[in-house]
Amino acid sequence: RGLGDVYKRQVLTRPPDARPTVQIRTALIPYDDQRRAQMADYALRHYGVRSTVVHPERIVLHLTDSDTGDAAIAHFTANEPQLGELPGVCAHYLIDQDGTVRQLVPDTLMCRHVIGLNDRALGIEVVQRIGDDPRAAAEQVLARPAQVRSLLELLTVLLDRYQLPVNAVIGHAMANDDPAFVDLLGWRNDHTDWGPIEVGQVRSRL
Repeated sequence: RGLGDVYKRQVLTRPPDARPTVQIRTALIPYDDQRRAQMADYALRHYGVRSTVVHPERIVLHLTDSDTGDAAIAHFTANEPQLGELPGVCAHYLIDQDGTVRQLVPDTLMCRHVIGLNDRALGIEVVQRIGDDPRAAAEQVLARPAQVRSLLELLTVLLDRYQLPVNAVIGHAMANDDPAFVDLLGWRNDHTDWGPIEVGQVRSRL
């Protein structure tokens, strides 16, 4: 090939250092064989497949309803029954109010964080007390520069990694209406954090 072809390739190909990046601290919660078995049993009951593997098609945003990330991590680590079933809840990533991003569970493992989509969704917990107004709580996150910057950077990395469109980012409050929602036992989410308006603001910044 001529030099012209080489130049075109250099111009049109995104260099590696231009790819979106985010500093992620590894802080994996216990996910032993017992918890894996519990997750596989849950998946069989709710999705019809005994598996602990997640196939990312959605990224679901959550609020921790706590003031610190450590409190949320302790809750996930405890692996206590929720709605009478095990395993306990968890999420793949957690973003503290100072912008620190921690990965709690590998992307490959299913986490119980959203009814109807656990088998195809990664979960991101954002540290914020919810109170009586979930929308106002999300707005506090969006007004917190370090935290929202880390959220946008992490979302950009995950969307790029799994080749997902921006509308793959949804809030917990939007899960029941998602076209991919499935729950064989008829369960529904009752959470109201991260609704369409707040998620729309996040998507518009990506």
